[in-house]
Amino acid sequence: MKFLLILLTGAILMPPSLHAADKLVIHYNRLDKVYSGWNLWVWNDEEKTPGFELPQAGNGPFGVFFELDLDASGLSGKRAGFLPRQGNWTNKDAPDRVLPAARQGEVYLLEGDAKVYAAPPAVSTAVTGAWLDGENVVRAAFTRPLGEAFLREQAFYLKRGEKEFKAVSAVPVDGPYSRAARLTFKDLKADYAAANAGEYRLLSKTLEPVTVRLGEAVYGEEFYSPLEMGLSGDKARPVFRLFAPYAVEAAVLVYDSAAGEPAVYPLERRPGGVWKKRFDAPLEGKYYRIRTRQNGRVYEGLDPYARSVTGDGGKALVLKDETPIAPGPVFGLPEAVVYEVHLRDLTSDEFSGVRRKRGYLGAAETGTRHPKFPDVATALDHIAELGVNTVHIMPFQDFENRDDPAVYNWGYMPVNFNSPEGSYASSPADGSRVREAKLMIDAFHRKGLKVILDVVYNHTAETRATTYNFNAAALDYYYRVNPDGTYSNGSGCGNELRTEAPMARKFLIDSLLYWVREYKVDGFRFDLMGLIDEAAAAEIMKALKAEKPDIFVYGEPWKAGSSPVKGVQKGSQRGQGFAVFNDGFRDAIKGSVFSVADLGYVQAARYRDGVLRGIRGAVDDFADGPLETMNYVSCHDNHTLWDRLDLSAKDATHKEKVAMDKLANALVLTSQGIPFLHAGEEFLRTKKGEENSYNLPDEINRLDWTRKKENFSVYSFYRDLIALRKAHPAFRMKTAAEVRDNLKFYEELGLKVEPPAIAYQLYGDKAGDAWARILVLVNPERTAHKFALPPGRWLRAFDASGLAREPGAPVTGHFTAEPLSLTVLRLDL
Repeated sequence: MKFLLILLTGAILMPPSLHAADKLVIHYNRLDKVYSGWNLWVWNDEEKTPGFELPQAGNGPFGVFFELDLDASGLSGKRAGFLPRQGNWTNKDAPDRVLPAARQGEVYLLEGDAKVYAAPPAVSTAVTGAWLDGENVVRAAFTRPLGEAFLREQAFYLKRGEKEFKAVSAVPVDGPYSRAARLTFKDLKADYAAANAGEYRLLSKTLEPVTVRLGEAVYGEEFYSPLEMGLSGDKARPVFRLFAPYAVEAAVLVYDSAAGEPAVYPLERRPGGVWKKRFDAPLEGKYYRIRTRQNGRVYEGLDPYARSVTGDGGKALVLKDETPIAPGPVFGLPEAVVYEVHLRDLTSDEFSGVRRKRGYLGAAETGTRHPKFPDVATALDHIAELGVNTVHIMPFQDFENRDDPAVYNWGYMPVNFNSPEGSYASSPADGSRVREAKLMIDAFHRKGLKVILDVVYNHTAETRATTYNFNAAALDYYYRVNPDGTYSNGSGCGNELRTEAPMARKFLIDSLLYWVREYKVDGFRFDLMGLIDEAAAAEIMKALKAEKPDIFVYGEPWKAGSSPVKGVQKGSQRGQGFAVFNDGFRDAIKGSVFSVADLGYVQAARYRDGVLRGIRGAVDDFADGPLETMNYVSCHDNHTLWDRLDLSAKDATHKEKVAMDKLANALVLTSQGIPFLHAGEEFLRTKKGEENSYNLPDEINRLDWTRKKENFSVYSFYRDLIALRKAHPAFRMKTAAEVRDNLKFYEELGLKVEPPAIAYQLYGDKAGDAWARILVLVNPERTAHKFALPPGRWLRAFDASGLAREPGAPVTGHFTAEPLSLTVLRLDL
């Protein structure tokens, strides 16, 4: 309160000129409060023009301030750079600060801090936390960036009882200034149990003392166990284990029913940070939660290994479920055609013909038809009819939504990884979610469809204010924490799962294996795989391949923000047995997902080189082989393909937009690599222009089954494309050598092709295909295009209408392709 009063008083004392309409006031605060000789170097960071010196205009309660005349400097609305300096570069306070758009008003700079603040940040200095990171090493975090000189003056020391340990050095963690410092001691024999009990205190000359907690040391060998966590063992006398390395007390709370008071069973501390309890009687049918005392507080939550829960923050149900699941179909990875769908979207439309809409049981229904058009198959029957063989189901591990069936969500805020989501079950309060998820997978398998579970092991819905499970067991252990104690947020959702932490990695692998063993899923799609460290990815694949040699794994090779981890990216999947999404091919086909104005190959005949790389299965780009690339043009993120074309190709007719749509996925399904379709693309799915529908209602997200009837010719085209691919191995080669030997662009054959058109020949006989030679001719222009043909008689096999039921008369010499089309010809032997 005192600080606020000072600021208010200071504001009154500021000269009127600070509020002139053409001026920006830049306040500056230094730790040492010494401002003599300091000025501000200013430059136009947008146009990179030479900078100039700005002298001090006065001082106030925050420090000194500078006045920048925006009109005179030409910086109004421009990106402006600031760097405090002493004299003529005698000293400088790095790093550079950049204001995206300079406007009239006030901004605030702190010594050593890169951020430009719109409101006054705290200028007082305090320790916000301290952690024991290992033998003789303590890390401290502060309210503001600090330099080595200030840290040295503080003369930090540790105290435990009557013993004192003086820091021999104190340095910023990153660069000359940092919000965290590494303090080094001599002869500090770290006692981790004492740290958990709060026996260490960090003191200094002027800063308030704080309790030192267990820090990075928790990731050492002393805190690991290979034993099975959660409930395991004999069902008559089950064993419960909990990894709780910071706890001084731990217990499991057992409930006879979903309501009522629990029986409290203390857990026994065991080696490796594990706590254990063996029960003398079965727990089946009972509910439980966990409780720990760590860092001076009591936490309650769910067991991270819980297999059936009653809500995000509810109770875990001890359940014995033996619902049978038919084995998944058996076919090789080159044959996969992937179809991405959300459970609600599949059945929520009023004309889906599904009785139990929006859940597991509805997704499992067969024999469904459009009520007004009985010839139109819907839902699961539609998927099977289309001809795809692999269904990627968007997340149905328990996610944050209170298990409310009225709430729509994609499911990318996970809570309980080992429990199916309750809002898709007929009853979220019991074990229905487990049984019904199994029935759904069983139904898909019986239709000859593999099931890919979309998993989000890169972050969770937990925050420091909301505890669900991981933090109830081991506060912050499972998350990447910055040196200053804040969460790293490369997910854009608040945290990152720390996959390099030994017990977090163990959990991740245990969880994946559980879904393979208990639910018989056929593979996994990993969200934001860029946040899974490369070593963890390798261990994941090793464990999954050992359990299920034909496991199908692919993921997003990127992050949603900055992160310290070296995670999976395009190229790091090489030789690892999994594939990654080819966003370069996607954007070459239809333009960048981040800009509707960016037109791609199908709208404007641009990015031909990117399409060529995609056709080859990225073997000339980032992949060791074509089975490492997921080829796609749209998915649940961003606009649907039809919406993107409708919004971007503004001058095109409806007929031309339909042709663009067909051409886009004709490229995907005839290229080397694994094709991936977004549900509904095959009948021009629309979300009414919405590009981020993660929490929008069914009205936006549903698959509109009437559109299948309205666009049945487009649907038939897609079905034919899939049939073409499945029938001909030349479109699904396995290795880079096969691709390079058996796919030759006209340029390589010495045949003339006029860009932006693309033409290539497949040597089908060498690729095991019944068609000895295959030509693929791609015309991205809105006029017909004449292609030269290699010697021989060529028969039409596929064109803008789909599969050629009758090949017609052979053609020689030249072939004229329709506008916006992909044509396949085969050699007539």
